[in-house]
Amino acid sequence: MSERKTVKIGFLPILLGALLTGFAWRVRGTGGWGAAWGLLNAGMLLTLYLLAVRGKRDGASLSLAALTAFSFMFTAPAWGTLLTQITGVMELDYAAGTQQVFVSPWSGVLLMLCMGFGIPALFGVMLGRCFSGKTWRLRDYAAVLIVFLVVAYGAKASVAHWLVKAAQPQTVEAFRAGLAESGIEKTPFAAYLAHFNAEGWAKKIPGGRHYYACVSAFSSALGSLAAILAARLIIKDRYAARIGLTACGAFAFAITLADLFFWFGSGGYHGEQGFALPNGWAAWSLWEYFTGFLAGGIITAVVLKTAPDVPAGEGLLQKLPEKPKTVFLYLLCWVGLIGLNAVRPLQRRLDENITVMIVGIVLGVAGVLAASLALRKKCGWALEKVPMPRLAPALCAAFVVYDTLVYLFISTDEPAIRSVTDLHNLLVLLSCAAVTAFCVRLYQKTGPREHWGAK
Repeated sequence: MSERKTVKIGFLPILLGALLTGFAWRVRGTGGWGAAWGLLNAGMLLTLYLLAVRGKRDGASLSLAALTAFSFMFTAPAWGTLLTQITGVMELDYAAGTQQVFVSPWSGVLLMLCMGFGIPALFGVMLGRCFSGKTWRLRDYAAVLIVFLVVAYGAKASVAHWLVKAAQPQTVEAFRAGLAESGIEKTPFAAYLAHFNAEGWAKKIPGGRHYYACVSAFSSALGSLAAILAARLIIKDRYAARIGLTACGAFAFAITLADLFFWFGSGGYHGEQGFALPNGWAAWSLWEYFTGFLAGGIITAVVLKTAPDVPAGEGLLQKLPEKPKTVFLYLLCWVGLIGLNAVRPLQRRLDENITVMIVGIVLGVAGVLAASLALRKKCGWALEKVPMPRLAPALCAAFVVYDTLVYLFISTDEPAIRSVTDLHNLLVLLSCAAVTAFCVRLYQKTGPREHWGAK
Protein backbone atom coordinates (compact mmCIF):
# COMPACT_ATOMS: atom_id res chain seq x y z
CA MET A 1 0.00 0.00 0.00
CA SER A 2 1.28 3.45 -0.82
CA GLU A 3 1.82 5.61 2.22
CA ARG A 4 -0.32 8.30 0.61
CA LYS A 5 -3.31 6.01 0.45
CA THR A 6 -5.78 6.10 3.34
CA VAL A 7 -7.86 3.24 4.67
CA LYS A 8 -11.37 3.35 6.04
CA ILE A 9 -11.34 3.26 9.83
CA GLY A 10 -14.52 3.39 11.87
CA PHE A 11 -15.14 6.01 14.53
CA LEU A 12 -14.95 3.54 17.43
CA PRO A 13 -11.21 2.69 17.22
CA ILE A 14 -10.40 6.41 17.02
CA LEU A 15 -12.62 7.22 20.00
CA LEU A 16 -11.02 4.44 22.01
CA GLY A 17 -7.54 5.70 21.14
CA ALA A 18 -8.63 9.09 22.49
CA LEU A 19 -10.06 7.50 25.65
CA LEU A 20 -6.89 5.48 26.17
CA THR A 21 -4.56 8.47 25.86
CA GLY A 22 -6.82 10.61 28.04
CA PHE A 23 -6.68 7.85 30.63
CA ALA A 24 -2.88 7.59 30.40
CA TRP A 25 -2.37 11.35 30.52
CA ARG A 26 -4.57 11.71 33.60
CA VAL A 27 -2.82 8.80 35.33
CA ARG A 28 0.60 10.32 34.63
CA GLY A 29 -0.46 13.44 36.51
CA THR A 30 -0.73 11.57 39.79
CA GLY A 31 1.81 10.25 42.25
CA GLY A 32 3.48 7.07 41.08
CA TRP A 33 3.80 8.01 37.46
CA GLY A 34 4.43 11.67 36.67
CA ALA A 35 6.98 13.44 34.50
CA ALA A 36 9.16 11.22 32.31
CA TRP A 37 7.97 7.97 33.91
CA GLY A 38 4.39 8.82 33.11
CA LEU A 39 5.39 9.46 29.52
CA LEU A 40 6.92 5.99 29.39
CA ASN A 41 3.61 4.47 30.47
CA ALA A 42 1.55 6.62 28.08
CA GLY A 43 3.90 5.88 25.19
CA MET A 44 3.71 2.15 25.85
CA LEU A 45 -0.10 2.08 25.96
CA LEU A 46 -0.65 4.15 22.82
CA THR A 47 1.97 2.24 20.82
CA LEU A 48 0.54 -1.15 21.83
CA TYR A 49 -2.99 0.01 21.06
CA LEU A 50 -2.12 1.21 17.56
CA LEU A 51 -0.22 -1.99 16.81
CA ALA A 52 -3.21 -3.98 18.07
CA VAL A 53 -5.79 -2.16 15.96
CA ARG A 54 -3.80 -2.25 12.74
CA GLY A 55 -3.66 -6.04 12.96
CA LYS A 56 -0.78 -8.00 11.45
CA ARG A 57 2.52 -6.12 11.45
CA ASP A 58 5.29 -8.30 10.06
CA GLY A 59 8.49 -7.51 11.89
CA ALA A 60 6.87 -5.52 14.69
CA SER A 61 8.05 -6.65 18.11
CA LEU A 62 7.74 -5.74 21.75
CA SER A 63 11.33 -4.50 21.63
CA LEU A 64 10.37 -1.95 18.96
CA ALA A 65 7.37 -0.88 21.02
CA ALA A 66 9.66 -0.56 24.05
CA LEU A 67 12.15 1.66 22.20
CA THR A 68 9.26 3.82 21.02
CA ALA A 69 7.87 4.17 24.55
CA PHE A 70 11.26 4.98 26.06
CA SER A 71 11.80 7.72 23.46
CA PHE A 72 8.92 9.64 25.07
CA MET A 73 10.96 10.09 28.24
CA PHE A 74 13.44 12.47 26.59
CA THR A 75 10.87 15.24 26.21
CA ALA A 76 9.19 15.61 29.61
CA PRO A 77 8.16 19.29 29.76
CA ALA A 78 8.01 21.89 32.54
CA TRP A 79 4.54 23.42 32.69
CA GLY A 80 3.57 24.24 36.25
CA THR A 81 3.58 28.05 35.82
CA LEU A 82 2.21 28.24 32.28
CA LEU A 83 -1.31 26.95 32.76
CA THR A 84 -3.05 30.12 33.95
CA GLN A 85 -1.20 32.51 31.63
CA ILE A 86 -4.18 32.55 29.24
CA THR A 87 -6.06 34.58 31.87
CA GLY A 88 -3.49 37.35 31.41
CA VAL A 89 -2.25 37.11 35.00
CA MET A 90 1.14 36.04 36.33
CA GLU A 91 1.47 35.59 40.09
CA LEU A 92 4.86 36.07 41.76
CA ASP A 93 5.83 35.32 45.34
CA TYR A 94 8.19 37.94 46.76
CA ALA A 95 9.32 38.42 50.35
CA ALA A 96 6.78 41.22 50.72
CA GLY A 97 3.95 39.00 49.49
CA THR A 98 2.28 37.77 46.32
CA GLN A 99 2.22 40.19 43.41
CA GLN A 100 0.06 39.95 40.31
CA VAL A 101 1.54 41.02 36.98
CA PHE A 102 -0.64 41.38 33.90
CA VAL A 103 0.61 39.75 30.69
CA SER A 104 -0.87 39.26 27.25
CA PRO A 105 -3.20 36.22 27.19
CA TRP A 106 -1.97 35.58 23.65
CA SER A 107 1.56 35.16 24.97
CA GLY A 108 0.14 32.50 27.27
CA VAL A 109 -1.48 30.77 24.30
CA LEU A 110 1.81 30.90 22.38
CA LEU A 111 3.72 29.37 25.28
CA MET A 112 1.18 26.55 25.62
CA LEU A 113 1.38 25.83 21.89
CA CYS A 114 5.18 25.67 22.02
CA MET A 115 5.17 23.49 25.11
CA GLY A 116 2.68 21.08 23.54
CA PHE A 117 4.60 20.94 20.27
CA GLY A 118 7.74 19.95 22.14
CA ILE A 119 6.24 17.13 24.19
CA PRO A 120 6.14 14.18 21.74
CA ALA A 121 8.99 15.01 19.35
CA LEU A 122 11.05 11.84 19.54
CA PHE A 123 8.07 9.64 20.40
CA GLY A 124 6.11 10.88 17.37
CA VAL A 125 8.99 10.15 15.02
CA MET A 126 9.54 6.72 16.58
CA LEU A 127 5.82 5.94 16.36
CA GLY A 128 5.92 6.76 12.67
CA ARG A 129 9.01 4.57 12.34
CA CYS A 130 6.98 1.64 13.79
CA PHE A 131 4.66 1.83 10.80
CA SER A 132 6.83 3.24 8.03
CA GLY A 133 8.46 -0.07 7.08
CA LYS A 134 11.87 1.54 6.70
CA THR A 135 14.69 -0.27 8.48
CA TRP A 136 16.66 2.11 10.68
CA ARG A 137 20.33 1.68 11.46
CA LEU A 138 21.92 2.59 14.77
CA ARG A 139 23.20 5.85 13.32
CA ASP A 140 19.67 6.75 12.24
CA TYR A 141 18.37 6.54 15.80
CA ALA A 142 21.43 8.43 16.99
CA ALA A 143 20.97 11.15 14.36
CA VAL A 144 17.44 12.00 15.46
CA LEU A 145 18.37 12.02 19.14
CA ILE A 146 21.55 14.06 18.67
CA VAL A 147 19.86 16.63 16.43
CA PHE A 148 17.05 17.06 18.96
CA LEU A 149 19.43 17.46 21.91
CA VAL A 150 21.83 19.80 20.09
CA VAL A 151 19.07 22.13 18.88
CA ALA A 152 17.03 22.04 22.10
CA TYR A 153 19.98 22.63 24.42
CA GLY A 154 21.57 25.04 21.98
CA ALA A 155 18.35 27.09 22.05
CA LYS A 156 18.36 27.03 25.85
CA ALA A 157 21.80 28.61 25.71
CA SER A 158 20.88 31.23 23.12
CA VAL A 159 17.83 32.10 21.06
CA ALA A 160 15.15 30.87 23.49
CA HIS A 161 15.93 33.77 25.85
CA TRP A 162 15.34 36.30 23.08
CA LEU A 163 12.06 34.58 22.21
CA VAL A 164 10.91 34.77 25.84
CA LYS A 165 11.70 38.48 25.95
CA ALA A 166 9.86 39.09 22.67
CA ALA A 167 6.78 37.06 23.61
CA GLN A 168 6.42 37.94 27.30
CA PRO A 169 8.84 40.65 28.49
CA GLN A 170 7.17 40.69 31.92
CA THR A 171 8.70 37.27 32.56
CA VAL A 172 12.21 38.60 32.06
CA GLU A 173 11.58 41.60 34.30
CA ALA A 174 10.02 39.42 37.00
CA PHE A 175 13.06 37.13 37.05
CA ARG A 176 15.38 40.15 37.08
CA ALA A 177 13.55 41.52 40.13
CA GLY A 178 13.66 38.10 41.79
CA LEU A 179 17.40 37.86 41.27
CA ALA A 180 17.90 41.31 42.77
CA GLU A 181 15.78 40.40 45.79
CA SER A 182 17.86 37.26 46.25
CA GLY A 183 21.09 39.27 46.15
CA ILE A 184 22.23 37.87 42.79
CA GLU A 185 23.81 40.55 40.61
CA LYS A 186 23.31 38.90 37.24
CA THR A 187 21.04 39.34 34.26
CA PRO A 188 18.40 36.64 33.72
CA PHE A 189 20.40 35.27 30.79
CA ALA A 190 23.66 35.16 32.76
CA ALA A 191 21.94 33.57 35.74
CA TYR A 192 20.44 30.91 33.49
CA LEU A 193 23.81 30.07 31.98
CA ALA A 194 25.37 29.91 35.45
CA HIS A 195 22.63 27.48 36.53
CA PHE A 196 21.95 25.89 33.18
CA ASN A 197 18.67 23.98 33.02
CA ALA A 198 18.66 23.82 36.84
CA GLU A 199 14.95 24.18 37.51
CA GLY A 200 15.41 23.12 41.13
CA TRP A 201 17.59 26.19 41.69
CA ALA A 202 15.23 28.44 39.75
CA LYS A 203 12.28 27.54 41.99
CA LYS A 204 14.01 29.32 44.87
CA ILE A 205 14.11 32.62 42.96
CA PRO A 206 10.91 34.68 42.52
CA GLY A 207 9.99 34.49 38.84
CA GLY A 208 12.73 31.95 38.17
CA ARG A 209 10.59 28.88 37.73
CA HIS A 210 8.39 30.59 35.16
CA TYR A 211 11.36 32.00 33.27
CA TYR A 212 12.91 28.53 33.03
CA ALA A 213 9.58 27.03 31.92
CA CYS A 214 9.29 29.61 29.12
CA VAL A 215 12.84 28.93 27.96
CA SER A 216 12.08 25.21 27.99
CA ALA A 217 8.87 25.66 25.98
CA PHE A 218 10.57 27.52 23.14
CA SER A 219 13.69 25.35 23.07
CA SER A 220 11.72 22.08 23.11
CA ALA A 221 9.57 23.27 20.22
CA LEU A 222 12.66 24.11 18.18
CA GLY A 223 14.27 20.78 19.07
CA SER A 224 11.13 18.93 18.04
CA LEU A 225 11.03 20.63 14.66
CA ALA A 226 14.70 19.76 14.17
CA ALA A 227 14.07 16.08 15.03
CA ILE A 228 11.22 15.91 12.49
CA LEU A 229 13.41 17.47 9.81
CA ALA A 230 16.20 15.02 10.66
CA ALA A 231 13.83 12.09 10.11
CA ARG A 232 12.75 13.53 6.78
CA LEU A 233 16.03 14.88 5.39
CA ILE A 234 18.77 12.78 6.99
CA ILE A 235 17.07 9.40 7.40
CA LYS A 236 14.65 10.03 4.54
CA ASP A 237 11.76 8.37 6.34
CA ARG A 238 8.81 10.43 5.17
CA TYR A 239 6.22 8.59 7.20
CA ALA A 240 8.18 8.89 10.45
CA ALA A 241 8.53 12.62 9.86
CA ARG A 242 4.83 12.88 9.01
CA ILE A 243 3.70 11.20 12.21
CA GLY A 244 6.26 13.17 14.20
CA LEU A 245 4.73 16.40 12.90
CA THR A 246 1.23 15.05 13.49
CA ALA A 247 1.99 14.13 17.10
CA CYS A 248 3.61 17.49 17.85
CA GLY A 249 0.77 19.40 16.23
CA ALA A 250 -1.81 17.27 18.03
CA PHE A 251 -0.31 17.94 21.46
CA ALA A 252 0.15 21.65 20.71
CA PHE A 253 -3.56 21.91 19.85
CA ALA A 254 -4.77 19.63 22.63
CA ILE A 255 -2.80 21.03 25.54
CA THR A 256 -3.79 24.60 24.58
CA LEU A 257 -7.50 23.94 24.01
CA ALA A 258 -7.75 21.90 27.23
CA ASP A 259 -6.18 24.85 29.05
CA LEU A 260 -9.60 26.50 28.85
CA PHE A 261 -10.43 24.58 32.03
CA PHE A 262 -7.97 26.92 33.77
CA TRP A 263 -9.51 29.94 32.02
CA PHE A 264 -12.91 29.16 33.47
CA GLY A 265 -11.57 27.76 36.73
CA SER A 266 -9.56 30.95 37.34
CA GLY A 267 -12.42 33.33 36.61
CA GLY A 268 -11.63 34.27 33.02
CA TYR A 269 -9.66 37.30 31.82
CA HIS A 270 -7.73 38.77 34.76
CA GLY A 271 -9.93 36.56 36.96
CA GLU A 272 -12.69 39.17 36.72
CA GLN A 273 -15.39 37.43 34.62
CA GLY A 274 -16.77 35.45 37.53
CA PHE A 275 -16.41 32.09 35.79
CA ALA A 276 -16.15 28.95 37.91
CA LEU A 277 -16.20 25.20 37.34
CA PRO A 278 -18.95 23.03 38.86
CA ASN A 279 -18.28 21.01 41.99
CA GLY A 280 -16.34 17.86 41.16
CA TRP A 281 -14.68 19.49 38.13
CA ALA A 282 -10.97 19.84 38.94
CA ALA A 283 -9.30 22.13 36.40
CA TRP A 284 -5.88 20.47 36.57
CA SER A 285 -7.21 16.92 36.34
CA LEU A 286 -9.60 17.69 33.47
CA TRP A 287 -6.87 19.59 31.64
CA GLU A 288 -4.69 16.48 31.89
CA TYR A 289 -7.40 14.09 30.75
CA PHE A 290 -8.58 16.13 27.77
CA THR A 291 -5.03 16.95 26.68
CA GLY A 292 -4.50 13.22 26.24
CA PHE A 293 -7.99 12.66 24.85
CA LEU A 294 -7.68 15.26 22.08
CA ALA A 295 -4.06 14.49 21.18
CA GLY A 296 -4.60 10.73 21.31
CA GLY A 297 -7.67 10.97 19.11
CA ILE A 298 -5.83 12.96 16.44
CA ILE A 299 -2.75 10.72 16.45
CA THR A 300 -4.87 7.56 16.39
CA ALA A 301 -6.97 8.80 13.48
CA VAL A 302 -3.96 9.74 11.36
CA VAL A 303 -1.95 6.57 12.09
CA LEU A 304 -4.84 4.18 11.58
CA LYS A 305 -5.93 5.85 8.35
CA THR A 306 -2.52 6.33 6.74
CA ALA A 307 -0.11 3.66 8.03
CA PRO A 308 1.21 1.66 5.05
CA ASP A 309 0.74 -2.11 5.14
CA VAL A 310 4.41 -2.96 4.87
CA PRO A 311 6.75 -4.92 7.16
CA ALA A 312 7.94 -3.02 10.22
CA GLY A 313 11.53 -3.55 9.14
CA GLU A 314 13.21 -3.94 12.54
CA GLY A 315 16.67 -5.34 11.94
CA LEU A 316 19.00 -3.47 14.27
CA LEU A 317 18.75 -5.83 17.26
CA GLN A 318 18.91 -8.92 15.07
CA LYS A 319 22.56 -8.17 14.32
CA LEU A 320 23.56 -8.86 17.92
CA PRO A 321 24.98 -12.29 18.86
CA GLU A 322 22.25 -14.60 20.13
CA LYS A 323 23.07 -14.67 23.86
CA PRO A 324 23.78 -10.93 24.27
CA LYS A 325 20.65 -10.23 22.23
CA THR A 326 18.54 -12.43 24.51
CA VAL A 327 19.88 -10.69 27.61
CA PHE A 328 19.38 -7.23 26.13
CA LEU A 329 15.83 -7.97 24.95
CA TYR A 330 14.91 -9.41 28.33
CA LEU A 331 16.22 -6.32 30.09
CA LEU A 332 14.53 -3.99 27.60
CA CYS A 333 11.11 -5.67 27.57
CA TRP A 334 10.64 -7.36 30.94
CA VAL A 335 12.80 -5.22 33.22
CA GLY A 336 12.47 -1.90 31.40
CA LEU A 337 9.06 -1.76 29.77
CA ILE A 338 6.97 -4.16 31.87
CA GLY A 339 8.93 -4.08 35.12
CA LEU A 340 9.33 -0.32 35.49
CA ASN A 341 5.75 0.40 34.47
CA ALA A 342 4.50 -2.17 36.96
CA VAL A 343 6.76 -1.67 39.98
CA ARG A 344 7.65 2.03 40.01
CA PRO A 345 4.05 3.25 40.63
CA LEU A 346 3.94 1.03 43.72
CA GLN A 347 7.25 2.39 44.96
CA ARG A 348 6.20 6.01 44.49
CA ARG A 349 2.66 5.69 45.84
CA LEU A 350 3.78 3.81 48.95
CA ASP A 351 6.95 5.76 49.74
CA GLU A 352 5.51 7.41 52.84
CA ASN A 353 5.52 4.04 54.59
CA ILE A 354 8.90 2.39 54.14
CA THR A 355 7.79 -1.07 55.25
CA VAL A 356 4.75 -1.11 52.99
CA MET A 357 6.81 0.27 50.11
CA ILE A 358 9.46 -2.46 50.46
CA VAL A 359 6.81 -5.17 50.60
CA GLY A 360 5.10 -3.70 47.54
CA ILE A 361 8.35 -3.54 45.56
CA VAL A 362 9.32 -7.09 46.51
CA LEU A 363 5.92 -8.43 45.51
CA GLY A 364 5.97 -6.44 42.25
CA VAL A 365 9.45 -7.57 41.26
CA ALA A 366 8.65 -11.16 42.21
CA GLY A 367 5.49 -11.07 40.13
CA VAL A 368 7.27 -9.73 37.03
CA LEU A 369 10.12 -12.23 37.43
CA ALA A 370 7.74 -15.15 37.95
CA ALA A 371 5.68 -14.21 34.90
CA SER A 372 8.76 -13.88 32.68
CA LEU A 373 10.12 -17.27 33.78
CA ALA A 374 6.76 -18.99 33.44
CA LEU A 375 6.26 -17.71 29.89
CA ARG A 376 9.83 -18.01 28.60
CA LYS A 377 9.49 -21.40 26.87
CA LYS A 378 6.20 -20.78 25.13
CA CYS A 379 6.49 -17.06 24.52
CA GLY A 380 10.24 -16.35 24.45
CA TRP A 381 12.45 -14.37 26.80
CA ALA A 382 11.12 -11.10 25.38
CA LEU A 383 7.69 -12.44 24.34
CA GLU A 384 9.06 -12.51 20.79
CA LYS A 385 7.24 -15.77 19.97
CA VAL A 386 3.83 -14.20 20.53
CA PRO A 387 2.41 -12.61 17.36
CA MET A 388 2.00 -8.88 17.84
CA PRO A 389 -1.75 -8.95 16.99
CA ARG A 390 -2.22 -11.06 20.16
CA LEU A 391 0.48 -9.61 22.36
CA ALA A 392 -0.38 -5.94 21.85
CA PRO A 393 -4.06 -6.01 22.90
CA ALA A 394 -3.36 -8.43 25.77
CA LEU A 395 -0.56 -6.31 27.23
CA CYS A 396 -2.44 -3.05 26.64
CA ALA A 397 -5.56 -4.33 28.43
CA ALA A 398 -3.52 -5.77 31.29
CA PHE A 399 -1.77 -2.47 31.99
CA VAL A 400 -4.93 -0.39 31.66
CA VAL A 401 -6.59 -2.54 34.33
CA TYR A 402 -3.45 -2.55 36.48
CA ASP A 403 -3.00 1.23 36.23
CA THR A 404 -6.65 1.75 37.16
CA LEU A 405 -6.40 -0.44 40.26
CA VAL A 406 -3.19 1.28 41.41
CA TYR A 407 -4.65 4.72 40.63
CA LEU A 408 -7.86 4.05 42.57
CA PHE A 409 -6.74 1.97 45.53
CA ILE A 410 -2.97 2.08 46.18
CA SER A 411 -1.92 5.08 48.25
CA THR A 412 -0.67 5.90 51.73
CA ASP A 413 -2.44 9.25 51.47
CA GLU A 414 -6.00 9.43 50.10
CA PRO A 415 -6.76 6.96 47.29
CA ALA A 416 -8.74 8.24 44.33
CA ILE A 417 -11.58 5.84 45.05
CA ARG A 418 -12.70 8.23 47.80
CA SER A 419 -13.39 10.89 45.18
CA VAL A 420 -14.60 8.51 42.48
CA THR A 421 -17.59 10.73 41.68
CA ASP A 422 -15.34 13.58 40.50
CA LEU A 423 -15.62 13.97 36.74
CA HIS A 424 -12.00 13.08 35.95
CA ASN A 425 -12.25 9.85 37.95
CA LEU A 426 -15.48 8.88 36.23
CA LEU A 427 -13.70 9.45 32.89
CA VAL A 428 -10.83 7.23 34.04
CA LEU A 429 -13.29 4.42 34.88
CA LEU A 430 -15.15 4.87 31.58
CA SER A 431 -11.90 4.79 29.63
CA CYS A 432 -10.66 1.71 31.45
CA ALA A 433 -13.87 -0.24 30.83
CA ALA A 434 -14.17 0.74 27.16
CA VAL A 435 -10.53 0.22 26.20
CA THR A 436 -10.23 -3.05 28.09
CA ALA A 437 -13.36 -4.47 26.46
CA PHE A 438 -12.15 -3.44 23.00
CA CYS A 439 -8.68 -4.91 23.53
CA VAL A 440 -10.19 -8.18 24.76
CA ARG A 441 -12.30 -8.27 21.61
CA LEU A 442 -9.23 -7.65 19.43
CA TYR A 443 -7.40 -10.42 21.27
CA GLN A 444 -10.26 -12.88 20.74
CA LYS A 445 -10.36 -12.13 17.02
CA THR A 446 -6.72 -13.14 16.51
CA GLY A 447 -7.32 -16.86 17.03
CA PRO A 448 -7.23 -19.57 19.70
CA ARG A 449 -4.59 -19.75 22.41
CA GLU A 450 -2.79 -22.64 20.76
CA HIS A 451 -1.62 -20.22 18.08
CA TRP A 452 0.68 -18.66 20.64
CA GLY A 453 4.21 -19.44 19.78
CA ALA A 454 3.62 -19.24 16.03
CA LYS A 455 5.59 -16.52 14.39
